[in-house]
Amino acid sequence: MKKTLILSLSLFALSGAGTVLANDHGQHMEKRLTHMTDKLSLSDTQAAAMRDILTEQHQAMQQVRAETHSKIQSILTPEQQTKFDTLRDERSERWSQRRPHREDCKQARGKRGERDGESRRWGKRNRDSGAE
Repeated sequence: MKKTLILSLSLFALSGAGTVLANDHGQHMEKRLTHMTDKLSLSDTQAAAMRDILTEQHQAMQQVRAETHSKIQSILTPEQQTKFDTLRDERSERWSQRRPHREDCKQARGKRGERDGESRRWGKRNRDSGAE
């Protein structure tokens, strides 16, 4: 069970989902940076440092994905490597097909983390209602 979970997570990390995420990294990073700049009132210097940190983190994740892919490929037989590549390509295709739906859902929800003006975070909701 544990091996299956690890392999599944590795396949996800190495799948087209990672490629799609990498392609959208610049746009996503800018949205994230703008959000943090607004919420935290970051100075220009802090925002630039935050951009550097986010870019560095993205590059590190790309390296981890590449290393993981290489390690997995090294233990597979040629037949398994072919099947692994096919699985990755299929996942990438499914991810791409679902993307427009995910975008529609995001727009329908409104701002991330907000619903009817309340935070979705458990602690915040409980704190606001006095239930903690």
